[in-house]
This record gives sequence, C-alpha cells and structure tokens, in this order.
Amino acid sequence: MSQTTFIAPVETIRGKLTSHRADDRVLVNRRKCFGKDAKGRPYYGPSETYIYHIHQGKWSEGAEQNRTLFQQVQEIVKQELSDPGRLAYWQPLFEQQRKKNKQGEKRYGTLRGFVIAQIHQQLKKEQAG
Repeated sequence: MSQTTFIAPVETIRGKLTSHRADDRVLVNRRKCFGKDAKGRPYYGPSETYIYHIHQGKWSEGAEQNRTLFQQVQEIVKQELSDPGRLAYWQPLFEQQRKKNKQGEKRYGTLRGFVIAQIHQQLKKEQAG
C-alpha cells in the first residue's frame, strides 16, 4: 500500500477523492478518520491508495457463516445502542479502552465500532464452545 503526503490545500480535503471501478477491481483513494480528540477535532490517518477485487461467484460455506454472524451482530448492536440502559453500560467501557488500551491492543474510535467488536467476539466464542 502506498502512502502519499499532500501539500496545502489538498492536504485539508476530506472524504472520498476518487473511486474508479473497472470490471472486478476498484481503485480507492481515502484517508481514514480514527475518531475525535478531546477538543472534538477529527483524528485522521495517512492518505491511502489501493485496489481491491470484487468477489465473483458463490461464497464459500465459511464466508456465508461469517456474513450471517455479522448480520446478527449488527442487529444486536442496533438494539443495544437504542436502549438507554445498555448505552449507559457500554459508554464507560468504551471510554476506558480509549484511555487505557494496552500495547498492541486495538483502539476503537467510535462507540459503535467498539460494541460491534465486543459482541462479535462474544458470539464467536459461543459458537466455538
């Protein structure tokens, strides 16, 4: 993956710059937003340019299981975050992981992403055990 450093005013452009689809490939230029700092300013990563390939044909059985599991996770997260009591449960856990994440641990920039990861991990453990 290539990293590009832009100069002003291009450096301040946000969002999707280009996306070109050709047959089974898509060229993407983007800059990830990893959340916001204490003052509410977005925290952006480096600019990225890459190509991904669009899947053709039927998905494997394992891929279908993963897709089904992720659909279940999305529905559960929607319910969790719409319930004020459950939201109050997740918020401190999210803030704690933002402040005290250990070396090498994933740090989540959004509450939704954090809850998705926790529930996904929990459901995968239940399926395995």
